[in-house]
Amino acid sequence: MTNSQVKRAIDEAIGKEPLMNEAFLQKVVQKKKRKKPLPFLQPAIVVLLMLAIGTVLYFTPEQRNHAVEIEAQYLKPNQEQLVAEFYGAIIAQDKKALVNISDVSSEQAFARYSIFEFTKPVEVIKTIESEEAVTVFLKLQSKNKNFLDELVIHKETEKIEVNTAQTMGLYDANAELPKNFVLEYKAAPYAPIMKNIELDLKKADVQKVNDYTLYQIPTDEGTWRVFEAPDGKLLDLNTVSNGQTQVINGDRGKFFFIDSETMETTYIYRDKEGNYQILTGQLKYPGVTTYQTEFHEEPVFMFGGPEPKVITTKQGQLMYAEVFENANLINSPAFYDTETIGQHILVKYSEDSKQISAYYQFTAQDELMDFREIGMLEAKSEHLQDMILQNRYNDQLLYTFNKDTIYYRGRTVSGELIEEKYTKIQVETKDNQYFITGDNDFSWTLTRTAPRILQDEKGIEYMIPFAFEEFPKVNTTLLADDIQSLRVYKIDGYGTNAYVLEEDLDEVNELLLQAQVNEDYITLDKSELMIEVEYPNGQKENLELWLNEGKPSIVMKSDFLTNTDTLFTIPDALADHFLQLVERIEKYDNSK
Repeated sequence: MTNSQVKRAIDEAIGKEPLMNEAFLQKVVQKKKRKKPLPFLQPAIVVLLMLAIGTVLYFTPEQRNHAVEIEAQYLKPNQEQLVAEFYGAIIAQDKKALVNISDVSSEQAFARYSIFEFTKPVEVIKTIESEEAVTVFLKLQSKNKNFLDELVIHKETEKIEVNTAQTMGLYDANAELPKNFVLEYKAAPYAPIMKNIELDLKKADVQKVNDYTLYQIPTDEGTWRVFEAPDGKLLDLNTVSNGQTQVINGDRGKFFFIDSETMETTYIYRDKEGNYQILTGQLKYPGVTTYQTEFHEEPVFMFGGPEPKVITTKQGQLMYAEVFENANLINSPAFYDTETIGQHILVKYSEDSKQISAYYQFTAQDELMDFREIGMLEAKSEHLQDMILQNRYNDQLLYTFNKDTIYYRGRTVSGELIEEKYTKIQVETKDNQYFITGDNDFSWTLTRTAPRILQDEKGIEYMIPFAFEEFPKVNTTLLADDIQSLRVYKIDGYGTNAYVLEEDLDEVNELLLQAQVNEDYITLDKSELMIEVEYPNGQKENLELWLNEGKPSIVMKSDFLTNTDTLFTIPDALADHFLQLVERIEKYDNSK
């Protein structure tokens, strides 16, 4: 077929209007075929490209992996991710990413963390959580040394705060408690005196304390406490929680103000010059324990918590020593906490996965020594006579030794009360152990591991009220003096009360003096009644009261300075008198 025949066939197939002319068809038919490339040229081009890419990569700065792995079982997933992103942004020197995570200066942060290696997982050592934030301590590695970094994660903003001005300290995984603490005593500061200030007392709670007055003024930040001295001086005791303040008055011019919610305690002392010194500290229980040692002429008080203090007076001046001040503690002070137990102090070191503790006692006026360095805690059979053992971590579980019987009292998880009795108890001792046997094959071995701690065969720890060697002498006198007035009121009641009539005071006073210390085992529910006694010097004292029909009625005297409670059995005639007062209260309350 010729070229013209091909053209005519195409034109007939697609229509009368020609789509191609003769010249175009000739060009298509006569187009030369493209020559194939030489077989060795393509591999050569590939090799050249690879060399070029390698050259570029060789002269390009090394790119670091910005992903940081965090080992943390005590952080929430979002908090763990936030910490990882924080370190990742620093490694990448990504200012934009860092701004979204933290308000820290980027230049300062980049310089602070430039020496650390993040190729291995970053381990969280300890977390401390509050309502507003979580403080996180992490182990960072630099060459052959470990450092402790401290980050604060704010819950509301989900941002990280870090103090770049604070030097990062070394971290030692093999932390040990010091063998002793050397104390350095200093004079306590003076309480701030308010001048030319008019107090708005419209909403204030006013409480008289002998010749002094405590004003508790509600504010948006909490309760502002102001203490007024007899000479009119107003002392600013700072703002505390909205909980009630318990006031304990020691000797004249010595006052303890205990915040019932936080247990923060403020101690006011009137020195020999008439000025008022002030110290604050932490108490675990709403009571004050004081004691004397052969090294101190004046009573000694102990404040616990993360900033423990030893407090005493010398020549009419309030003095104190910070226990941790000269201790050279290993790792951050936030890892340490204390608890005061009698005249001993329990120092505790805690990481998230490790806890160690030790008891310390005075071996000199300016030294607290680890009890284990002093010698063995000797066990004696008489130690357990009339002794109460309380489960250290569950105060609902009690063992009471009374004569030749042990009384057990506890509650199950569901709240069910369990009471058991073991009779014919005998106690033998060897070194620091008590071997206790009784009827029905009862057997119990206790080991004295600290001045106030006993541990059984299962490792369960029990606490006693005082170290055996320092058990206080029981005060067998119920009243400190003749009574000036007496009233009975209901605890948590309407605030109503009933007074003993003046003509009956002498008889009631005589009956109270006849009260006898109770030496038998007795269980008491929470008291509902309180007796308030006022003495001629204006001092007041509260006594808890249990009125039991058909059984002896009980009055409990609490001595806050020795932290002891003593039960007294009162005569039936006195119980009848108190019943009449309670009937007056109930009649008044029912009429409302």
